[in-house]
Amino acid sequence: MEWINPLRWFSWVGEFFRVWFLNIPWRDAPKAIPAIILSIALFTTGFIAFSEGAGWRNRLMERQLQLALDHEDYPTAEIVLLRQLKSDPGNADLLYRYALIRDEQSFPDQARVLMRRLLGQKNIHAAKWMLSQEYLANADRKLDEEKLAEYEFILDVIHKREPKNVIVENLYANLLIQTQKYVKALPLLESLSKLDPRKGLLAAAISRRLGDELAAEQYAEKALEAVTSMAKDDPADVGLAMAVARNQAFLNRFPEAYRTLDRSAQSAKTPEERNVLVQSLGDLIVEWVNDIEESPHETLKDRVRVLRMLQAALRFAPNNPRVVSMTADHVLATLGEDSKELETVREALVNGSAPGIAHFIRGTSALMKKDLKKAEFELSLAAEMMPRSGAILNNLAVTMAMQEEPDYEKALEVANGAIEQVANPTPHFFETRGQILFQMGRFKSAIPDLERAVADPSLADKAHEMLANCYDELGDKDLADGHRKAMTP
Repeated sequence: MEWINPLRWFSWVGEFFRVWFLNIPWRDAPKAIPAIILSIALFTTGFIAFSEGAGWRNRLMERQLQLALDHEDYPTAEIVLLRQLKSDPGNADLLYRYALIRDEQSFPDQARVLMRRLLGQKNIHAAKWMLSQEYLANADRKLDEEKLAEYEFILDVIHKREPKNVIVENLYANLLIQTQKYVKALPLLESLSKLDPRKGLLAAAISRRLGDELAAEQYAEKALEAVTSMAKDDPADVGLAMAVARNQAFLNRFPEAYRTLDRSAQSAKTPEERNVLVQSLGDLIVEWVNDIEESPHETLKDRVRVLRMLQAALRFAPNNPRVVSMTADHVLATLGEDSKELETVREALVNGSAPGIAHFIRGTSALMKKDLKKAEFELSLAAEMMPRSGAILNNLAVTMAMQEEPDYEKALEVANGAIEQVANPTPHFFETRGQILFQMGRFKSAIPDLERAVADPSLADKAHEMLANCYDELGDKDLADGHRKAMTP
């Protein structure tokens, strides 16, 4: 049973090697040295030639590739890369370089296909190329949902690999805000606010929109502290002063914001800077008035206070469209009030306003009283003095269309001008133009404007009525009946 004993096996193997070694013809061994050297050389050469490591073959191909690129010999570079890819088809770096070469050879579509393939592997180099060539190079292009999703994925890939890339972080935050992904945007804004405290106010505004008032106040307080410190170091910086005021207004500290802008306006170095600041003062007062109006207990004292504030706003920013519109609204809203104090302030406001605003208020008041002759006279004067005021032009168009012998073509021209002068026209503007088109018998053209007017509850019934008549004229009874049913019973 010795043949199954492992110890005997080790003994036999050892004896074999001992006898073999002793029987080697060592005297003739020098004759084998050349063959041994040749075998070693062949083995080494074969190992290097067929190794997948960074051997001489790969180094040679890299040198050939670099030489081709240096001379912009892209066909040769392509051949070398294809040879490399043949032996290593999954190499992301080779695929990326091949895509770059195809782009240089004026095959951008092929390059995009390869880059998107790498993007699926979250390759940061492909992501950066796609960001630069596909999105930043076409920044004005409107993106559909698929493109927006890809853009977000690209920014996410880069941001995760390079979290300190401020440019990408800014782009990513802006995109998330654009697509209303506010929760994802907040950490980015918080990070960006460390370099630009003004981003903190944006984070505060988003938090307020999400209903988190506590977080909104915390972001705004932190941003205010930072920009106030910066403004102390550079008190002449208009942008910083406005940033401080915006944070103060966000926190409903309107008197503080007013003083901040007023001080900065008084020390402004150039007329342009002063003009920016006084316009901001006008906007601030409008926000302040809006805040007062939201109070559930509006008293006569409040209304007087609002009119006095608007006096100040007109003094600082007489051409600010928000100030003009709000002034007219408040003066007209108090026309029925019997209070002597209110009447005194109202008259002082009208008489102390710029002539264009005074004519606008008087003309709109006459329009409300159906005094069309006076209304057209006053509003025409206002339009001459303030030709860029959409509110004035809209009311003038209404007045022109209501005359006994209306010039609808002229009224339509004025209504078009009103809409063109306003960045975001209200439904009232479209309702005016829709009514004029309806009176002209241009029923099909009137429909889009009247449909926009339906969005305002105060205009909805009249707009539905005219829409029903338009569809009757166009022979669509079903839609006409639908609009009649939509009217308030």
